[in-house]
Amino acid sequence: MHSSERGIRLLRQRVDAWASKLKVTPHLVRVQRMTRKWGSCSTRGTITLAADLIEQNRHFQDFVVAHELLHLRVPNHGRLFKALMTVHVPDWRALDVVRGHGPCAMPRQTRSGRTIAEQSKSVG
Repeated sequence: MHSSERGIRLLRQRVDAWASKLKVTPHLVRVQRMTRKWGSCSTRGTITLAADLIEQNRHFQDFVVAHELLHLRVPNHGRLFKALMTVHVPDWRALDVVRGHGPCAMPRQTRSGRTIAEQSKSVG
């Protein structure tokens, strides 16, 4: 099995585990190339995750997966959404800052070529 296929399979397993934990059922889960976001959740229940997410650490993957799946319960980023994120991913605010600009923006690369998320894990 090709390594990217294995990574996608493992990412889908993370989605399944989080969906069970959050008691949500996405209509469809897609992993595809995305240039501006790590993920999205449609009003029809489709969760789309960036293929590049497989290259990020598991904790960051959990943050993105939980974030998108929670949109199946709460469609906005209001108080309830933030409270649920805090319950399920307590340090989500630090990961949200690391993620980049905007709700689901891709992170910038550092001079070393690593993402800011990777650098913050090795520094903190």
